[in-house]
Amino acid sequence: MKYQDSLQQAGEKALKVKAFLQRAALAAHPVNYAVCYEYISGHNTALCQTIEQKLQANVPLDDFVMADLYSRFLTPANVQQEQLLQDAAGMVSRMAGYSDIAAEQLDDYLQQLDNSATQLQHCVTHDEQAGRALEQLQQHTAAFRLSQQQLLQQLQQTHQQSHQLRHELEQLKQQRLLDPLTGLYNRLAMQNQLDIWFSEQPQRQIAAIAVDLDHFSSFNRDYGNAIGDVILSKVARKISSYVQSSGLPVRSGGEEFLILLPDVDLRTAGEIAEQVRRGVEKLRFVSSRSKKTLPKVTISLGVSLYQHSENWYQFLGRTAQVLQLAKQLGRNQVTSEAMLTS
Repeated sequence: MKYQDSLQQAGEKALKVKAFLQRAALAAHPVNYAVCYEYISGHNTALCQTIEQKLQANVPLDDFVMADLYSRFLTPANVQQEQLLQDAAGMVSRMAGYSDIAAEQLDDYLQQLDNSATQLQHCVTHDEQAGRALEQLQQHTAAFRLSQQQLLQQLQQTHQQSHQLRHELEQLKQQRLLDPLTGLYNRLAMQNQLDIWFSEQPQRQIAAIAVDLDHFSSFNRDYGNAIGDVILSKVARKISSYVQSSGLPVRSGGEEFLILLPDVDLRTAGEIAEQVRRGVEKLRFVSSRSKKTLPKVTISLGVSLYQHSENWYQFLGRTAQVLQLAKQLGRNQVTSEAMLTS
């Protein structure tokens, strides 16, 4: 068993879990309950630290966030898969390196044999016994060269296979960083990219555009989740089309997205956000079943700049406040953090 709680301890934790779920307005389904129980138990340090940071930054804990926490911290298969990927990638790299070294060493050895045989041939012209020995050496060298050529072909095959395997491993690792519905990056990819950006330049300026589909819960209720998923996917594709290769489009929640833009100021990020808003507003959707035009989809956006005096969860919380202002002002518009202080 994972926990060695007594009945009394389990009951006390269950009450705390229930209270936590109620405060966060979360349904008590297995995923949410498991994450909360793990958090209340306090054994999973990484999970506890992540939730504490989110709570301190006033980041809402919705079903999407809880599912992400469950996948990252409570699914053993993910941890084991990551370790297997790392081990396999290391093995493939070593195998490719060994095959290259072996081929070079064999080629050098044969070249030395040829050179030595040529030199001996000049020295043993009048020595019959030495001549026979040299002839045998040349025969063995020829046989060895033939086997070496066969081995080299096998090494080349192995080398090609190792490169193919390495490519497949990279693809598998990449898939773990993508949201399966929209194809945008997930939270794990976001954290990885942030680590890279800040390791390259600790004081790097990063702008964030928080995006939320307006009244999407009503849309799902009226037309069903299947059509809602299609809408999400197409909106995500439109959002991604406005992001340059240096930026990172992320699905951060159920109908929420986040665009991270390194080395971009607040004004430029606001202009990009307005382009995204207009692009999504122009989208038109038709039901494939009824052929009827569906209601226009709009988005609200909030733009902010990362401050190095805050942690990332505080920044996301502040960005969510900027986005909330856009909703309060009537939705389908862009708001900036500058509007919060003006």
